[in-house]
Amino acid sequence: MNRENVIRALIDWNFWYREQFIGHPRHYTRKVLEIMEADFVADVVGVKRSGKSTIFNQIVNYLIKEKGVSPFLSLIINFEDARLSEVDSAEKLFEVLNIYTEETGAKGKPYIFLDEIHKVRNWEGFVRSLVDRKGAYVAVSGSTSIMNKGKVREVLSGRHISTEVLPLSFKEFLSFKGMKVSTTLELLANESEIKKLFLDFLRFGGFPSVVNSNLKDKILLELYNDILTRDVIENCKVRNSEKMKILTLFYISNIGNRISFRRLSRSLRIPLRTIERFTSCIQDSILIYLVPALSPSFSEMMRGEKKVYSVDQGLSNVVGYRLNESLGSLLENAVYLELRRRYGGDSIFYYRGKNEVDFIIRQGNEIKEAYQATFTLNDEREIKGLKEVLRRKRIPAYIITFDDEEKEAYGIKILKGWKWMLGFQNP
Repeated sequence: MNRENVIRALIDWNFWYREQFIGHPRHYTRKVLEIMEADFVADVVGVKRSGKSTIFNQIVNYLIKEKGVSPFLSLIINFEDARLSEVDSAEKLFEVLNIYTEETGAKGKPYIFLDEIHKVRNWEGFVRSLVDRKGAYVAVSGSTSIMNKGKVREVLSGRHISTEVLPLSFKEFLSFKGMKVSTTLELLANESEIKKLFLDFLRFGGFPSVVNSNLKDKILLELYNDILTRDVIENCKVRNSEKMKILTLFYISNIGNRISFRRLSRSLRIPLRTIERFTSCIQDSILIYLVPALSPSFSEMMRGEKKVYSVDQGLSNVVGYRLNESLGSLLENAVYLELRRRYGGDSIFYYRGKNEVDFIIRQGNEIKEAYQATFTLNDEREIKGLKEVLRRKRIPAYIITFDDEEKEAYGIKILKGWKWMLGFQNP
């Protein structure tokens, strides 16, 4: 391992001698730091380019500026840097740690941030050693959900707490656009501009690098291809990449639709087991989410049709194959992501009886809320599903639209999506 290359890379990524990019504040910063300082590993998981590295920079900046921590008591290692390609095992990680302590002479318990750590073999053993010895506060990040599976979960059992980083919420999106909306007065004063920006948000999504760019389409296309090539095909060692590309494009193009592996196998002429394996790979890259139907039977829930959503509605809009733009599907995907931020993915289901409801929120064994998403309410079918659910149990029920008149009917509240996402119509 070339010691000088490692030192140069560490100098470039850390706050030791220079300021680093910290972007716009995001709410994850304090949460991740609290986990670290409680002597748990903070594992930060999110799709590529969702802002994980910037969040690490924000934490270090806060430690230095607000808590008076020495810059040399922070260590950021970014494994996307080609100069660190030789750091491919736990043993090499210990070598890098020794280089850091020898070169900086730092005294005290450091804050260590390991960015895209899944590239390193047996990294979990290195991290466990640090945490068990209370030798450092540790955060790790990765662009695949395999960080919470198999050996990682076994080695770090009881020692880590996960934080999922999603692309920007609409509130964060407005902040990136330089608009602060924290009062009703500010909301009403900027209503027309907010609605215009909300349409932008639906069409191009919330990836931080996209929001203020004039090359939105190009960035999203390149990001999609990068995720597909590196986080899906390469990570899963897929030999038939064409079939994987076809399946991934199908999912990205069909957000909000129910999917059946057996039907997909027949229509795409891909063996059922391959469909199942490929789908698992795509999910591990955090490119898509599958939402099960609510059912009293766990096995029935796992076997049944699932609805597919994208990690970013803009990605689906630009990359997905469709003849016409569907703002209704984009809104539904955006509502799913907002509910995921508020309640977590494990709490979200859809309902299918005689009619369908887009989202049911279940916490523990109790059904809490029901949501239907539609760009504009002009079809009785959007209400029928909610009425069916309400006949079974009286719970808060909502229809999220773009800008329909706010009212209540049959115990169902109709909300404006752009206001609801900003927290002004929180259920």
